[in-house]
Amino acid sequence: MSKIETVVLPQVGTIQLVIQSKRHIRSQEKFGGLDAESNEWFYWNRLWASEVALSEYLIQEFFSDTLHGKTILELGCGTGLAGMVCGKLGGVPTFSDKVPMVMDSIQDACRLNAIPNYHTCILDWAKISKPLDCYDLVLGSEIFYDNEFLEDICRLLVEVLPTGGIGLFCDPNRLGVEAVESCFASQFQLTLRNLDVEWPRPPAKQTTTKTVLLYQLVKT
Repeated sequence: MSKIETVVLPQVGTIQLVIQSKRHIRSQEKFGGLDAESNEWFYWNRLWASEVALSEYLIQEFFSDTLHGKTILELGCGTGLAGMVCGKLGGVPTFSDKVPMVMDSIQDACRLNAIPNYHTCILDWAKISKPLDCYDLVLGSEIFYDNEFLEDICRLLVEVLPTGGIGLFCDPNRLGVEAVESCFASQFQLTLRNLDVEWPRPPAKQTTTKTVLLYQLVKT
């Protein structure tokens, strides 16, 4: 039905992620009415290099107790690695995704990683029907892949972040920096940083260094 994928990270050690089998996913109805490509590849059910890079950055910036008691929202959480790291660092993560059955994996992974304080939320950025809570920090990896989604994410961040609140997002620069700047510049201060990450992760026999882009958005 599912497998456990382990990721070893500095300072926090081993994080266990729950990856569901494609056969199991296809047998369920609650993974949602996604487009055909998503239904075939299940992008939300795999670990991405950008998510590992973001997680390592979080450890670098916030270890060991800077996040203690802080509220964190992970958008399009998928496997939930970044949120798990925040939980290990003392934060209270809310894992959100538009695919309902993702939350089954998240709950199992939080149990495996001894993360007792967390929340889950089924959230579609384009269809927000009620007010959302405010958060100290918002995270996302591999979610800047459609220009229309950028506008949705921007509106969401304006709602959930206080002035000075931070959003941290990571991807291989799929849409280009200009697209991200033009969307967020009026509401956020944008800082860019290249992050190197070993990929694929050990115990793969052959790994290489992959470079991804970190976007830091500070609400003005």
